[in-house]
Amino acid sequence: FIPGHWGHAAIWVGTEDELKALGIWNHPVVAPYQPDIQAGNGIVEALRNGVVMNPVDHFLNIDDLAVLRHETRDPIDTSEVIIQALRQVGKSYDFNFDVETTDRIVCSELVYLAYTDIEWPTVKAMGRATISPDNIAEKALTNGPLKVAVLYHDGQPVTEKQTAMLAQLMDKRK
Repeated sequence: FIPGHWGHAAIWVGTEDELKALGIWNHPVVAPYQPDIQAGNGIVEALRNGVVMNPVDHFLNIDDLAVLRHETRDPIDTSEVIIQALRQVGKSYDFNFDVETTDRIVCSELVYLAYTDIEWPTVKAMGRATISPDNIAEKALTNGPLKVAVLYHDGQPVTEKQTAMLAQLMDKRK
């Protein structure tokens, strides 16, 4: 149902040590999630049952994986992304896939809402503005603000020409 190669997107919010290093461990938005983070639930993702926190191994039950990073982001911007991602936890899943609503969201909209400084490509589908995981991956192509940090295809690591492989995987969708 989701167009393109990539079927899911999520955000790594970090470990206790990482959040302490950023100075946001005791932030009012982060504090309620401290037990979840201490339990190893460092991924925020929107699933059919809503926006939840899960451990990395739950998220990594896949064959293809692209870890994208904003290489030029400073710690204050990174903190804001994490806080915005955590603000989405508990929201319902948006089965209308409408990026213009914020009370219910899909996985790619989670990224859209957390990374507010990126101009995201949206597509009109069934009269609604939508954003897909492939739209997110596009920002790692053609000198976009995101860079490929890790790439796996068919369960195997891609260590050379990662951006070219990402583009090739996305071209297969046509």
